[in-house]
Amino acid sequence: MRTGCVIAAVMALGLPWPAASQEKPAAEKPPAWDLKLGFSYLATSGNTDTSSAGFDARYVQDGKDWGLEATAAAVRATRNDRETAESYNAQLRGRHKLDGMELTFGLRGERNRFAGIDSRTILDTSLLRPLFQSATWKLQSLTGLSWTREDPRGSQPFQDSLGGLLQLQTNGKLSPTSELTGLATWYPDLEDSEDYRLNGQVSLQAQLNRHLGVRLACDVKYDNEPVRGFRRTDTSSTASLVVQLGRKSRS
Repeated sequence: MRTGCVIAAVMALGLPWPAASQEKPAAEKPPAWDLKLGFSYLATSGNTDTSSAGFDARYVQDGKDWGLEATAAAVRATRNDRETAESYNAQLRGRHKLDGMELTFGLRGERNRFAGIDSRTILDTSLLRPLFQSATWKLQSLTGLSWTREDPRGSQPFQDSLGGLLQLQTNGKLSPTSELTGLATWYPDLEDSEDYRLNGQVSLQAQLNRHLGVRLACDVKYDNEPVRGFRRTDTSSTASLVVQLGRKSRS
């Protein structure tokens, strides 16, 4: 009987036990993310007393089937203790990856009282399509429908409108440490062909090291039917110190 017990024990040790033989599932890759923070400031005193400050942020996160992008920017300027410019905007966009493109949902808020806007809210649903891509250059389009609620400055009532969204995005590497980014957005009103807005931005960024860089940017905003008493075009140029953090996806 003792011999039989030993043989049974040896055979049991040789059996492929399910719990021990199962391989551990591969750990899911953490989503890649990138965060850029830009800061700018200018002050003068003496014959002139002026100051201006700017801040912008951009956060991008990419997962297997989804993505998230958030941006924010603020500009404020004074001259002789009198405010001469003030502008704020923030945007959140979620992306779901489809076959060769992405379905996106966006929410944007703006405030620019010097352009006659106490607040503007834009909701959109759109498709992001790649138009051209190489090792150093990328071009994409964003097309869809938008809904806008605008609160003009003063006693004018709220204005709601259903419109479109057409955007071209480009990004290119000029060198291993510098890149050029361009963005052009058209917001047409589907009920009034004369009512549309165009926004454009071009920026050049150069890296000083892994986490620091400098950026030059120019923004142009055009409103074909601005709030009564305000001009159609606004432009701004900034030079910023950029702090960059992030995590690349693991292979």
